[in-house]
Amino acid sequence: MAQPSKNQLLIASLNCFALALVLLLTLWNLPMNDSPVSKACPTCPDPSALLLIAEFGICRARKDGHNLYCKSCIRKKVRDSRRALKEYRAVRRGWTITREQTDSSLLPPKVELSPADRVKEAIRRGARTQRQIAQATRMGKDEIGNALADLILWTREIKSSIVNNIRQYFINDSPEFPDYAEAAVATRQADVRASFSTIEGLMPGKRRKAS
Repeated sequence: MAQPSKNQLLIASLNCFALALVLLLTLWNLPMNDSPVSKACPTCPDPSALLLIAEFGICRARKDGHNLYCKSCIRKKVRDSRRALKEYRAVRRGWTITREQTDSSLLPPKVELSPADRVKEAIRRGARTQRQIAQATRMGKDEIGNALADLILWTREIKSSIVNNIRQYFINDSPEFPDYAEAAVATRQADVRASFSTIEGLMPGKRRKAS
């Protein structure tokens, strides 16, 4: 009996491999016993009604590989949650606005202080130098200078003195003000503005030198 050639053996091997591959693919496409074709949703109007497995989303954590609830029930639950959250935010926003209006109605109205009053209040609270006054009032140097000129020269509510080579400001009749630093204040002139730039015109004996 003649033995088969190598080509015949190779062809027979390929045929067996192809047959095995077709059989494997066929078995792979068959439905598994653990994967049901239909399933019931516990939150549907009729919990006993069976729905197609395609109506349930994928959930790898569950034994059957699908969600417990159907897609329609999940969408309805998400819509209800969003609507409830929106209503809660609207109610809370209205309550917050009402509370702010109530609290603001109980507070006294805010009074805007003038620059001079702000400077005087800062001095009353302990600010002595212009730097300290600027830190307490958040005002500019020019604005502070004009306010100090008004308070010293016109209203005479504060006084100034040089302490340790630093000019400091005190409330008039303050016990912190040194007695030896009493300074005479000139009377107001109608043609002089309330500013430190024109203080030379208010001091007797002080005149600007001609350039």
